[in-house]
Parts: sequence; structure tokens; C-alpha cells
Amino acid sequence: MTLGRNLSGVSRIKTNMEKQRKRKGTGRLVPTRATGVEYRVNYGLQSVPETKQHGRGMRPTRWAKCSVQSAYAHRIPQGEYFLHADEGGVFQVKLIGNAWRYLAAA
Repeated sequence: MTLGRNLSGVSRIKTNMEKQRKRKGTGRLVPTRATGVEYRVNYGLQSVPETKQHGRGMRPTRWAKCSVQSAYAHRIPQGEYFLHADEGGVFQVKLIGNAWRYLAAA
């Protein structure tokens, strides 16, 4: 019985750590092709776990889940975009169907 309590405590700690690894904020979304259009958005990016890398090569990348919502309820068409965060940083994101993904360095 004690073991069961310890496992639930560990999973609770992991859940709290996962929540802390999510970056939220506001920014502007610009299509990768120059169109002159930009959208003000609210976003949430989930951090990906870091993997150990040997040597000097490039870090592996993968598309990870994220959420992007228009700040003014505009419809954002499918495609690839650059997300310029107000807090600093630029992220490559894409919308396929109803799912947002961002290019994360693992």
C-alpha cells in the first residue's frame, strides 16, 4: 500500500514538472511566404525532453504539439508560419487540419 502512494506522488510531481515546461505568451504570426499579412495570436508551446547528444553535429528536430489562437478571433488559414514571440524568440509553426505544430529542437 505504501508503494502505491509513492507512485502516485511521483506521477503528481511529473505532471507538475510538465506543466512548468510549457511556454505561453502572445506574439505575431507571419506566413513563411511574404504576403504582408500578420496575425496577433496567443500561443502555448510544450517543451520537448532534451536528448543527450554526442559530438558536435546539429541537434535533432521534430514537430511538437502547440496551441495558437488568434487574439481577435480571426480565421487563420492552413500553412506554415513564423511565430514572433513578444517575449523574444522566433518559432516555425504550421497548421495542418486543426492541429498546430512547431519545430522543436530535441
